[in-house]
Amino acid sequence: MNDVLIKGLLNEEAAVYACDVSEMAECARVTHGTSPAGTIILGRTIAATTMLCATLKNPTDKLTLMINGGGPSGTVMAVGNAGLRIKAYMGNPAVESLPSDKGGFDISGAVGSKGNITIARDTGLKEPYTGMVPLVSGEIGEDVAQYLLTSEQQPSIVYVNTWLETDMSVVDAGGIIIRPLPGCGEQTLNEIEDRISKVRNYALYLLQDGVKGSLARIFSGMHLKILEALTPVYECDCGRERLYKVLASLGENEIRDMIENDKGATITCHFCNKVYEFDESELEELIRHAGKRSKEI
Repeated sequence: MNDVLIKGLLNEEAAVYACDVSEMAECARVTHGTSPAGTIILGRTIAATTMLCATLKNPTDKLTLMINGGGPSGTVMAVGNAGLRIKAYMGNPAVESLPSDKGGFDISGAVGSKGNITIARDTGLKEPYTGMVPLVSGEIGEDVAQYLLTSEQQPSIVYVNTWLETDMSVVDAGGIIIRPLPGCGEQTLNEIEDRISKVRNYALYLLQDGVKGSLARIFSGMHLKILEALTPVYECDCGRERLYKVLASLGENEIRDMIENDKGATITCHFCNKVYEFDESELEELIRHAGKRSKEI
């Protein structure tokens, strides 16, 4: 069954984004060889990023979610676009985590809670809109909610989670975001608040009923209109041309050093671990092109 992102409207007064990204999270686990804690962290980050990307307005818009919590997981990052093509990585995919007092893994301890969450929205302007706020827990969902409230003045309920099989593969990953719209009435707000305990059971409902069934279960008694169902995909858009530009940005001296000392360059994409080799002749050609451009300028 393919992953899915559903957009909905509650009582015509609150936007709902809900997703099942189990396949994406499993793909990330295999790609990065994550530990169980690492799998949960990446799964939660992918779910949050997928739902945030669903809020982008234009087809070419992009979004980056980055978490630097100071914990042993290192930097956690996911990048996506309005078409819900998502890629992700973490600094230490083999991060180990002690069991949590609540059961499961101590995700907050692995991520850390002494750093920041940063979200950049690239809408095609000269510079992306970037906001940064301190982490509140390192649990990811709570931190995204705090970011939306503090940086975008958008009160939201954000829940994300990843459940693992006994063999530590992904059995269930997804999340839900509820965002009251301007002018949302007190009755709708109260009805949403009454369902917070059900929202926290979203991972269980998802496993049993899928996304649509989970939403029907959580918002029973409210008017829920399904607006759109989309298919998110875990996909890296790296390529030789893009990495060639990365090499060009290093400058002639560093490229010369690669030619003389390494006889070429090897670049590994952080997001998909694909390795790209550039030989001496390609680097020499890059220097010539750079010199030609500088003369034209």
